Amino acid sequence: MKISRDKQDLFDDLKQRYQYLLDSAYPDEIVSFEEETAICSDDFYMFFSLVAGSLSYVVDHKRIPKKQLNVLRQSFEEQYPQIKSYQHILESYPLLHSYVQYHEETRKRIIALIQ
Repeated sequence: MKISRDKQDLFDDLKQRYQYLLDSAYPDEIVSFEEETAICSDDFYMFFSLVAGSLSYVVDHKRIPKKQLNVLRQSFEEQYPQIKSYQHILESYPLLHSYVQYHEETRKRIIALIQ
């Protein structure tokens, strides 16, 4: 099966993102953010795991399970709407904020690839 150059470029980008996620650690700022806001850090870990796990399916050329895909179609803020109230505080944690953004962008790219 032949895929378009755009899809191949997107797939190659996702492979690089997957390697980055495998090699990187969660930001330590999660703990401080949780202490400051009382937002459970599990929300972050669940989202990060959802994206990384879905990405592993993509990289291995496997189909993402339907229930997982349904959740993946939702942004971080859609999955965890309580975070909207703390967006300005999240932005004051640059490593955590950029890590969330990286996962959100990766999530969007996964969806774009499988469309």
